[in-house]
Amino acid sequence: MRYVFIVFLFFNLSAQAQALRDINYSFLYEPTEPFTLDIKPIRTTEGWRVLFNFTSKDTAQQADQYVIRWDIRTSLSDKEGSAVNTEAIKDAISKNSIEGTITLGTSQAPQILVAKVLNNYIQRAWVLYKILEPNYPVNGYLTSNGRVVEKPFVKRNTPVSVVSEGETVTISHYINDFPAALPPFSEGMGTVSRSMRVDTTYTLASGKEITFAEKGLYLVQKDTSDVNGLAFRVEDDYPRFARVESLADPLIYICTKQEFDRVKAAKGDKKAFDKVILNITGNAERAKNFMRNYFRRVEWANYYFTSYKEGWKTDRGMIFILFGLPDQLFKFDDREVWKFDNKTLKATFNFVKSSTIFDPDNYVLIREKKFQETWYEKIDLWRNARF
Repeated sequence: MRYVFIVFLFFNLSAQAQALRDINYSFLYEPTEPFTLDIKPIRTTEGWRVLFNFTSKDTAQQADQYVIRWDIRTSLSDKEGSAVNTEAIKDAISKNSIEGTITLGTSQAPQILVAKVLNNYIQRAWVLYKILEPNYPVNGYLTSNGRVVEKPFVKRNTPVSVVSEGETVTISHYINDFPAALPPFSEGMGTVSRSMRVDTTYTLASGKEITFAEKGLYLVQKDTSDVNGLAFRVEDDYPRFARVESLADPLIYICTKQEFDRVKAAKGDKKAFDKVILNITGNAERAKNFMRNYFRRVEWANYYFTSYKEGWKTDRGMIFILFGLPDQLFKFDDREVWKFDNKTLKATFNFVKSSTIFDPDNYVLIREKKFQETWYEKIDLWRNARF
């Protein structure tokens, strides 16, 4: 989940406190965690309004079996923080979820909002956090069916409402077809373009319901000169791809140019598509195994890493798809470090923060020539359905 960092701890409240930057966040993007906790900060004129949604994925563990303790820290090196005033927290508990808001004042320096999630029944605890930066550009959010949209994407033709402090908002639609991430050994870095072509711009009353019929990137602002806003993508079958024509593009990472041209030309023809995959993997059983595992990772890359472009196209999404979860993951103010240290792979990938109004938490991979051999070895394993 974007912005939120998860780590498993042995349940021992008397254990020595640990600085956030020293924790191994190897479970950060682990789909099998028993819950999700989305933290969505909104900067207001008075300070912060932080929306949060806790959902238990384990039907045997209901939401009321969890306790969330909130505190504020000033640095990732701090081992303890100041408890958030209970009067600032408004929440409601249902069978499988806890939804609420936290109201915080302004600060000239970054604040770190920390959530400690405790479960006495299974004797586990997690630590999650979100950095609240004074220049964080997000000042609005979306709702659908009365609930906050936590992820930066919505389905096409799904009614949503834009909530903002002003009476009206300006919505800009960008139809740029952003390219997939470059291999980790390519020269240069895949930074966000400073100029993108706007397809349409229109004004909408804040809180009014709207349906987006066109796919692409959308930016909500007070007006087009505002440095603050809310960006999100509108997609079709997403984050899980269900249509054959949607499956072609993510295969760019493991296909030759000729194979990719053929799989794109197949479009909605499943037989033509399957023939290309069969030629890549060698037999039907390996083809099924490849498709099942590859597109499961594509789905989770979309879920975790969707930004101004689709999650599978981002640098972190690409590494996640090809290499999987890192053995160690560390978070710092300006970067994210993924370390793979196992029998099949020893590599460290560094992602540096590259904030924009379209994604204040965008990360770009530092590419190095040394990754070339590792990359092609991994591609060969995928093509042989060996993971």
